[in-house]
Amino acid sequence: MTQSFYNTLSHEFTERAARAMVSQLGPANRALHQHLQATLQRPPGESGSFVAPPVFEALFEWERQARRMDELPLLASTLVDAMDEPPKELSEYRFPRDRRPYLHQVRAWEALSGEPARSAIISTGTASGKTECFLVPILNDLARELGEQKRKAPLVGVRAIFLYPLNALINSQRDRLLAWTSGFQDRMRFCLYNGATPESEPTVNQVRSPAQVLSRAELRKSPPPILVTNTTMLEYMLVRAADACIIEQSQGLLRWIVLDEAHNYVGSQAAELSLLLRRVLNAFGAHAERIRFVATSATIGGDEASEALSRYLADLAGVDPARVVVISGKRSVPELDEKLSERTEPLPSLEEAGAMGPTGSSSGSPPSPRSASCATRWPRSPWSSRSSPPPWRAQRTLPWRRRQAPRP
Repeated sequence: MTQSFYNTLSHEFTERAARAMVSQLGPANRALHQHLQATLQRPPGESGSFVAPPVFEALFEWERQARRMDELPLLASTLVDAMDEPPKELSEYRFPRDRRPYLHQVRAWEALSGEPARSAIISTGTASGKTECFLVPILNDLARELGEQKRKAPLVGVRAIFLYPLNALINSQRDRLLAWTSGFQDRMRFCLYNGATPESEPTVNQVRSPAQVLSRAELRKSPPPILVTNTTMLEYMLVRAADACIIEQSQGLLRWIVLDEAHNYVGSQAAELSLLLRRVLNAFGAHAERIRFVATSATIGGDEASEALSRYLADLAGVDPARVVVISGKRSVPELDEKLSERTEPLPSLEEAGAMGPTGSSSGSPPSPRSASCATRWPRSPWSSRSSPPPWRAQRTLPWRRRQAPRP
């Protein structure tokens, strides 16, 4: 059973990494597609394997805010209720009202909720809740707008644009958005707009999913306040006559632009994105100083990088660097008792380590203090500048990489 646990975990990491890489390359030749999939899915550590065997590293939790969610005055009570009571099938995304959020999350919420509009770079580590750093203030903004309405009508027109470099990342946000917007029914909607978005969808399917716009026809008919897409589809939206109605119904409403995995935008790609953002602002009738730009990345950052990061986002978005705040996280490292700090133990042998399971022992007994705080990660790439190791996430050493635009 112990062996099965780690084998399953290792296999899942390898399979996901292979699927992500093949999806990014998008080879049209079926034989090449199958060859890459089979080659990249070789077990970790084998000759020619895509990933190395996992190692273990102790991690500590991120620092938490002293107050609970329902004690934060900047959050609308309707949003706190919606996050606390998602649909049963999405209960894993529940954000309890009595939870104390991470300190860097609250700092991001405060920075992005104030006036005048400010922009932010979220440079905390993997699994530190970066998505909550920008998603919560955006949903809070929409919840307060709904609260100011006299009639219970859906919000029409794009208020927030989320830009993701990969379709897989776009689809990964669906369940979280559904969980936290379902409480508002069809009044707070979103659309995942990529090449796989169908032209039309049966009415019965759309009725069953009031919070999500499922088709291009519905998107053009009644644009939702949240649009999750990629740069390619955004380019098409600006020039395609069929999508002109989306922009027309969103004039003067755009307030948020999120750039996920911002480390992907360097050199010519950053220049192209910068020009695209300016075209978007012009088309939507928005002004840069009134837009809250958010860039996220677990790869960029560092203790002395704040000024460079502020300038990076300011140049990319065309805003004043003084109005860009850099949000970084800090782990909560407990003080160790003096007797324990002086204590040393030998490392287990390979045979003993191989016999250990999730509990830290092969007998199923409670985990030891040393094994209880262990999380799996993959060996770090020599080119990575990640400030903190990712828990239970695969970090891959890529011998080569080539970008390909998603299919429209």
